[in-house]
Amino acid sequence: MNIPFFNRLQLKKVTVGVADESGMRAQKVLEGLLADIPDLLMSCVVDTNSGKVLAFYTTNSAYNPNHISLRHAKLLRTMEEAVATKIWAGGPLTDVSVILEDQLHHIRPLNDGKWYCFLAVRMADANLGIAKEIMRRHTV
Repeated sequence: MNIPFFNRLQLKKVTVGVADESGMRAQKVLEGLLADIPDLLMSCVVDTNSGKVLAFYTTNSAYNPNHISLRHAKLLRTMEEAVATKIWAGGPLTDVSVILEDQLHHIRPLNDGKWYCFLAVRMADANLGIAKEIMRRHTV
């Protein structure tokens, strides 16, 4: 049964998807990000293996964490495999940034790669350096 009311995203509110310690940790991360970047478009913490959204915040239903969670998890797994097979020289994967025309999307693995945190913000509201530092500060 598809009931539209249950499928709507909670807008401009940190929503926790699981009621355990991991959900509480994810909520704390998102609240910290939101305190430092109040104009962020979307942020979520996702379990990398299952693609399950542990917690999210979004300002618009067009930014749906359920639609991007599996794609980003697959992207991180692919990049981790590439780093492990020495396709790219260097150390472990610390973060991934994608710069669009007017937005910055930043992904950072957490919890030894078991989770990741995603952040989307307008370039007018934050730059790459600010976004990376705030993400690092709240996900350590």
